[in-house]
Amino acid sequence: MNKIKHCCELMDLFLDDVRVPIIYSTAYREYYILMLEDGPRRGRISAVQGIDYCPWCSKKLPKSLRDEWFETLEKEYNLDDPDSKDQEKLVPAEFKTDEWWKKRGL
Repeated sequence: MNKIKHCCELMDLFLDDVRVPIIYSTAYREYYILMLEDGPRRGRISAVQGIDYCPWCSKKLPKSLRDEWFETLEKEYNLDDPDSKDQEKLVPAEFKTDEWWKKRGL
């Protein structure tokens, strides 16, 4: 029997299906839906919509840790703009996965 990694079996299934535009960010612990363009630019991402509840089972999803990600990098590593070209390479590997927030008990 497979262990459910998210809120329900359907969420696990659809997160693994490239045809479904729902994404889970392990680093930010957040879920979002990609809004794709139609027409000549079909398939390009035009927007991202965060979601707070599972579309299939309606469970409340865990709180996003995006703000804490930036705050922790600034406090612990003095990185005030980790998305910038200069600082991006200084972001520790643990912050690219869920390791950073699990290690801090968040």
